[in-house]
Amino acid sequence: MVFKFTIDDVVNKHIPPNRLDRLPNIIGRFLGAHKTTPKHDYLIWLEIFLGSFCGIALIEGVFKSNTAFTAHNAPLIIASYGASAILCFNASQAPLAQPRNVLIGHFISALIGICIQKLFSLSERGRDNYWASGALSVAVASVAMSILNCVHPPAGASALLPSADESIRAMSWWYLPAHLVSSVLIISVALITGNIIRKYPVYWWTPAPVGKAKVEPEPEPAPAPASAPVPSEEENKLSSSAKAESISSSEDVKEGITSVPGLKYIQISGTETLVPADYDLDELTTEWLNEMRNKLQSLIPKNDSPV
Repeated sequence: MVFKFTIDDVVNKHIPPNRLDRLPNIIGRFLGAHKTTPKHDYLIWLEIFLGSFCGIALIEGVFKSNTAFTAHNAPLIIASYGASAILCFNASQAPLAQPRNVLIGHFISALIGICIQKLFSLSERGRDNYWASGALSVAVASVAMSILNCVHPPAGASALLPSADESIRAMSWWYLPAHLVSSVLIISVALITGNIIRKYPVYWWTPAPVGKAKVEPEPEPAPAPASAPVPSEEENKLSSSAKAESISSSEDVKEGITSVPGLKYIQISGTETLVPADYDLDELTTEWLNEMRNKLQSLIPKNDSPV
């Protein structure tokens, strides 16, 4: 689902453009700055197996060792990272599995979960109703992730655990740095294993344009012809209907995007999106084009809508 407002509407113009392609190849590759070629399924299965095993084992190894978390009742692993491993290593091309979604999604959800649990803990009646605390935490975290454009489904468990698990409640505020460490570790493993034969991440912040928009000079209007015959109303109607029939017979409309044969550019307006017929649209590009159209549509005054 494409929301009409996310935090990206405010911050994207302040985000610098991606410059990973300027890094040395060996560094840029493990940050996702490379192109991929199709691989056999058994190689991808092997990568998924190794990535999932190493990612979970690394987190467990850190929390099993004698660290600052040991004295604060840290579990062997926060359960929600089992689901994150499936996304990061199996569905690594999905928007929900990108580093921004993993890191910010888990942290925001954990923060909301521990804050609401602390509020319920202030009274005996609240402590008797942690079921409501857990439900409220997941609901608030879900909305917050949508607004911040960092939806990560496993983070729902991160919001729920402070209310549902007594050992997590014993961690208190140490639950938050535990999430930061876990997210960084699983992303680090995904950057290594996910860039051997595939590519991870697809993007670091957003697939949408970032930075300040460049203001291009307006082209000078072309001189009007000296004399041109003015078509009659009947000719205008005939030419419009013929043009509409010609376009409708050659265009292919899919998911709100119209593919036009012979078109050499992409045109986005508040009412339609036109792309070349031979342009292969993936899921991320389709979602971004529809988001741009919706944003432009929201700028059109209601009284300017066609009659």
